[in-house]
Amino acid sequence: MSGILTFDNPWALLGCAIFIPLVLFNHFSPYGEKIQKSLPGNLRKKLWASRFFFRLFLICIIAALAGPRWGVEQAPALPTTLPAGLPSEYHRLLDVVIAIDVSRSMEITDGQDGEISRLERGLAIVKEAAVMAAPGIRLGAAVSRNRGIVAVPLTWDSEAVFAFMDAAGSSLTGRGTNLESLLDAASSAFQSSHPSKKLILLVSDGEALSGSLKAAVNRCKRNGIAVTAIAVGSDEGRIIPGGVEIISRRDSGAMRMAAGQTGGVYIDGNRQNASGTLASHVRSLTQGLDARGNKNEPKTRWFIFAMLAIMAFGASKASLLRMGSGE
Repeated sequence: MSGILTFDNPWALLGCAIFIPLVLFNHFSPYGEKIQKSLPGNLRKKLWASRFFFRLFLICIIAALAGPRWGVEQAPALPTTLPAGLPSEYHRLLDVVIAIDVSRSMEITDGQDGEISRLERGLAIVKEAAVMAAPGIRLGAAVSRNRGIVAVPLTWDSEAVFAFMDAAGSSLTGRGTNLESLLDAASSAFQSSHPSKKLILLVSDGEALSGSLKAAVNRCKRNGIAVTAIAVGSDEGRIIPGGVEIISRRDSGAMRMAAGQTGGVYIDGNRQNASGTLASHVRSLTQGLDARGNKNEPKTRWFIFAMLAIMAFGASKASLLRMGSGE
């Protein structure tokens, strides 16, 4: 595996076609040949050096854009003991962004857990499932009321994500719901150069006052991002606390649509086994790690070519400056 060269964006290598007209011009253009012969020998050499380094700069830029990978990138070591009920084998890396609806309706306590709000119930399901399925998984978090933002970028530090979720469950709720903006923000957290599978866990009652959830779902589908919907709240509805008495009901249809259109699953947040169902689904999306729990994936190397491109460009400019100084 370590000796295999792969590219995240192999189409970028088509940029090498730019060298075809350059080579043809150098070898077959009488005008270019005439200019070369009219230059003094020392200037001709410096011009040749400048052109060589500039073309090396172009090659390195194209290579960096292609996203080369080789070698083995190790994920954090997985624990030697498993929580009860988990299979003995581990799996490949999965990137998961938890999209949290923190609108006022998520403060309603209409679940079967007494005084636990919709938001607290949904986050408890996700946290419990993530603990069971955490090995080999990077977590991130996005939130939205009227506008979605990435609150925690993808990280191996699950405790940082859990700490944010605890804060979200107690202090971030407010007016307004825009699930389209929430999904768009969660989608932006994924790295296009990263080969892992991508999953959004949407924690919401499905009600939206603005935006188009369907439009965001279609974008997720095009980008290969699965949305698993954790639907909290009751179908009968309850009054939103504070202000005008408005009844908020769970929109199960919208949440089922989001999951069904993207290849995710619908999780009924009111079921006692919701966290177990979610954990099983997350584990089913992963693919083989080795026996030690290490991720056998080629390591990204684009930055090497980016640095070489900077150095080559600097050398090209330095050659021209030396020509201008008459050295």
